[in-house]
Amino acid sequence: MPELFTTPAGLRVLVEELPHTYSVSVGCFVAAGARHEPPSHGGAAHFIEHMLFKGTRRYPTPRLISQAVEGVGGMLNASTAYESTVYYAKVATIHFDRALDVLAEMVLHPLFDLHELEKERRVIIEELRGLQDAPGDWVHELLQQTMWADSPLGRDIAGSVETVSSLGRADLTGFWQRHYNRANMVISVAGKISAAAVYEAVCSAFEALPGGVPTAPQPRPVPAPGPRLTLMGRDTEQGNFCLGLPGLAYGDPDRRPLQVLDSILGGGMSSRLFQLLREEHGLAYSVGSYHNDLSDTGMWVVYGSVDPEALRDAVALSLETLRDLARGGVTADELAMVKEQVKGGLLLSLEDTWSVASRNGAHQLRYGHVVPVEQVVAEVEAVTAEDVQRVASRLMRGEALHLAVIGPYGPDDRRELEGMIGEGL
Repeated sequence: MPELFTTPAGLRVLVEELPHTYSVSVGCFVAAGARHEPPSHGGAAHFIEHMLFKGTRRYPTPRLISQAVEGVGGMLNASTAYESTVYYAKVATIHFDRALDVLAEMVLHPLFDLHELEKERRVIIEELRGLQDAPGDWVHELLQQTMWADSPLGRDIAGSVETVSSLGRADLTGFWQRHYNRANMVISVAGKISAAAVYEAVCSAFEALPGGVPTAPQPRPVPAPGPRLTLMGRDTEQGNFCLGLPGLAYGDPDRRPLQVLDSILGGGMSSRLFQLLREEHGLAYSVGSYHNDLSDTGMWVVYGSVDPEALRDAVALSLETLRDLARGGVTADELAMVKEQVKGGLLLSLEDTWSVASRNGAHQLRYGHVVPVEQVVAEVEAVTAEDVQRVASRLMRGEALHLAVIGPYGPDDRRELEGMIGEGL
């Protein structure tokens, strides 16, 4: 288990010593993301993530920032989600002080230079346009819009061309000043380093971080009424689809049964979807499922990319698989196998220092503590077939079903697909 410290100024610091490694990873976790933007400022959190790489007080150019970490063989990156933004570095242990210094500079002293801001605006707009050239990725965003409509979860994390075009420097610095503070941040470190050394270094590096208040909870989003279809006709080589159902919050008591259920449905080559659509019918190369969980809701998704003529069969078989799970449950052999799969995947994911630091930081933001790996394993082991059946029945409701499709389809296809999802689960 990691050690949790709180600096005299109130910043939370997690350290997990991993003496068998040669690296150390450090992440700065901010409890603010795309969900916390007003609609007119869509993409601000993501835009800020980009701008923190574009120059700071002591590293005034993007090149100096990247060279400071990459120049010693390290990795520097960041990501924006709906409820958080993360900046992280991984370096050889001897370069920990340098990595921490760069991250602290980025978080505390970004320049938001107007020239760099305008350049990055163009980069982000091209990023958004590029998504539309990748229908296999875009269909997931289309499902978000279909299910969550006008709520923040129905917007792309990166915003839209219109909102990104209108964001000004004051909009970005205002969001940064409101959310980048001690009450809203966790520093997580894992690797070959002592907790005492990390604590002392973080206290010094982040001494100037302002106090502030935690990000306020957002209103719980209400999914759009279903069943609902969004079909985007495009001249593509494949038909791309996402079937979605509202899911569970990350603190829901049924989260472990859902984790097991999702693995049985689409969690790998032995899953029901893969075996049925790919191995038995040869309809798809890419097919699977996943669950995204947030503080108060979630989204459970089945996805696939198929030959355009095979789309209707693929959607029909996916719906059939969902119905079978809801009505017939899972077999004892499936349950036993998937439990081992989930536990093994969790344990294997923790062999890298960044994976450990990332898990610890994310847990501290979500739960206010780090859930021990042993507890997660025990919770998965305790899942019964009745638990899986219960959560399947709880989530698989026809009026909650949403479908997004991108491909060479027209009105006749729309009517047929609407009929399919209209039959419910």
